[in-house]
Amino acid sequence: VNVLLINLFTALATGGAVVAGHSLGEGSKERACEAAEQLLLFVSLASIGIMLVLLAGRSWILTHVFGRIEADVMADARLYLLITAFSIPFIAVYNAGAAIFRAMSDSRTSMLVSLIMNGVNIAGNALLIYGLHMGVEGAAIPTLVSRMLAAAIILVLIRNQELDIHLRKGEKLGIQKKVIRKICFIGIPNGLENSLFQLGKILVLSLVTSFGTKALAANAV
Repeated sequence: VNVLLINLFTALATGGAVVAGHSLGEGSKERACEAAEQLLLFVSLASIGIMLVLLAGRSWILTHVFGRIEADVMADARLYLLITAFSIPFIAVYNAGAAIFRAMSDSRTSMLVSLIMNGVNIAGNALLIYGLHMGVEGAAIPTLVSRMLAAAIILVLIRNQELDIHLRKGEKLGIQKKVIRKICFIGIPNGLENSLFQLGKILVLSLVTSFGTKALAANAV
């Protein structure tokens, strides 16, 4: 479920990057900056909405999508989904920011922030799972913290006014429907393509869960 949502926001981020890149190629840095601002605003609002839906319906999702899961596995799944749901807006913002840097032909910055995010996640997993024996919380909390950190870093970096595409200081943000439509026109078909593949994996997983915890673990491996 987490990967499905990440694919969706990555696709929207790609749509925003394409719109910003087109404007930049046409020599209009102002329109490129506007597209970047609209992308970040749109994915922030959309991801918060999805987060709230996920938090409210996590038990229904786990029960109806994955079906028969042993009680201890279900309890862990609910806890993991509860904690990681709060990270959805942060990974959405990071993906949008990373896509904007790539639109400026700067993939190095995105890579470095990604390395920091994943490094914090792995180190946190090692500390909380093996050091403090926290179990599923030890897997989920570093995911949340690392995504918060990545979003904060990417937002600070993209406020650099010397960049070709940046968040303009003192600019009042409001939904620009025309720009959002352009982003969705590119991002939604791309997102559906990636999401259909992930939906297939979820359907397979829902079948595997009917064979018990051992089969579920074996499938994950």
